[in-house]
Amino acid sequence: MRPPSLRTTLTRAMTVLVLLLLSSPATPVPSAAARADAAHGSLTVRTDHGWVHGAVHRDGGRVFRGIPFAAPPTGPLRWRPPRPAGRWSGVRDATAPAGPCPQLPLTLLPDGGPVLPGESNRTGSTTEDCLYLNVWTPARTGGRPLPVLVWLHGGGNAYGAGSDYDGAALAARGLVVVTVNYRLGALGFLAHPALSAESGDHASGDYGLMDQQAALRWVGRNIGAFGGDRDRVTLGGQSAGSVDTCAHIASPTAKGLFQRAIQQSGSCASDGALTPLTLGAAEQKGRAFAASAGCADPTTAATCLRALTTTELLRATGTGTASLWGPNTGPRVLPRPPRTAWAEGRVNAVPTLSGTTHDEYRYFTALYVDLLGGGPLTPDSYATLIRLQHGSRAPMVLDTYPAAAYPSPNLAYSAVNTDQRFACPARADSLLYGTRAPVYAYEFHDPQAPPFIPAPHTPQGAFHASELAYLFPTDALAPLTPAQRRLSATMTAYWARFAATGDPNAPGTPPWPRHTADRDRIQVLAPDRVAPTTGFAADHHCAFWQPSPVPRGAAR
Repeated sequence: MRPPSLRTTLTRAMTVLVLLLLSSPATPVPSAAARADAAHGSLTVRTDHGWVHGAVHRDGGRVFRGIPFAAPPTGPLRWRPPRPAGRWSGVRDATAPAGPCPQLPLTLLPDGGPVLPGESNRTGSTTEDCLYLNVWTPARTGGRPLPVLVWLHGGGNAYGAGSDYDGAALAARGLVVVTVNYRLGALGFLAHPALSAESGDHASGDYGLMDQQAALRWVGRNIGAFGGDRDRVTLGGQSAGSVDTCAHIASPTAKGLFQRAIQQSGSCASDGALTPLTLGAAEQKGRAFAASAGCADPTTAATCLRALTTTELLRATGTGTASLWGPNTGPRVLPRPPRTAWAEGRVNAVPTLSGTTHDEYRYFTALYVDLLGGGPLTPDSYATLIRLQHGSRAPMVLDTYPAAAYPSPNLAYSAVNTDQRFACPARADSLLYGTRAPVYAYEFHDPQAPPFIPAPHTPQGAFHASELAYLFPTDALAPLTPAQRRLSATMTAYWARFAATGDPNAPGTPPWPRHTADRDRIQVLAPDRVAPTTGFAADHHCAFWQPSPVPRGAAR
């Protein structure tokens, strides 16, 4: 399995699941026999919709793949909240993953390789019957229910799949790990006045967020049969999955569905973060999309869009920035911007582990400037690009990030975007979250992390998504060195302990202090150093980008 890398920096990101709540069966309490089977690692498990049979992972743990958590969102269910999955008789084979949700193939590199690692990204997908999840458990769970990590993949809400992640390493730390598919692109995040008109919320969009909450409800009903503790659920994700996790923290319909959160390289609540579009802005984007797909007539747009084939929808989506989608406010699942929800205290304030990588944007510079843009940048083209992107503020940006202060203009440009788009918004979110719940902040900083793409002009360093190979180890990249394997072991111990207790400090690991506004300590995760730093804000020029990072009105 390959950890997906992605383009969260371009993402812009729910109706209450009334039908799901009303038609779902009551939460089953696992029988004594079911609990015994889970404790002894039975490969056949009973869910609320039928029996599933999994497999033994190569490390001795169990894995159950391709379990449906909602009905196929096809035909008249396209662009509607997820409905309950159908029941099945007999024992369902759960040894192979389901296909990813519809997405274009990512074969944009000169050698034909995928831009984002992961089998789901190699050939694309047109299968709308895709709402499935995967479950990893340790070989034996013992008698006590284990903490649960529900993982949302990244990919700009346009690419990726739950099956891109191998949860075995975290399961070996004593977790039950669940990875989730959710609707992507226009199928998951299209807002349009015609769709809003037929909704009880009088709003549309956010179907991918609704799918994620449906998966969380499935976990609440069923995870006990796999040895998991429904009262110790951590929701986590990276990049777009992190932005979506941020949205669920602000979602009233997610209340009680998770008890902790992990955000890796994706923010939504502070200045510079990927804040959701308003319903009006999202509908305007949706009208333009519908017109490009041949459905411009507002009186027939919903019928016309549902009549299109998946391939036609993907073709209308296109590639690059036009293909990237995200949440919007309006549906009951996200009625207000996260920033407003925090200011008003209407959030699911839970302990949070949050952070970024030291060199986030180097991946995107290598992709868009070097591989697709004919780079590298020169000092003149760097200055021109900064003026184009920052307008009247460009002189101050160039003064703060002069090309001559970096080994190359490419690295100067990467630093600007790392700090503005990732590092400082993540710190601001940590400061905001810390007003209501414990926060543990980190920065992954391995300058020799195994790269995903060739980058002759932009040394990748600790690039966007580079930490995933340390949490979800893979054979697809260069093997980790002994020092990197030790860092991986420390990180999985931290993540597992946090999922179990809300505090990452585990026996045998270096102390990780809680992040607070007065001390601003962020844990550095590097092969040669795992310890807190107070220099993060200065290193990333956060005073320049966010003079006042905590929104007015937030509790302090």
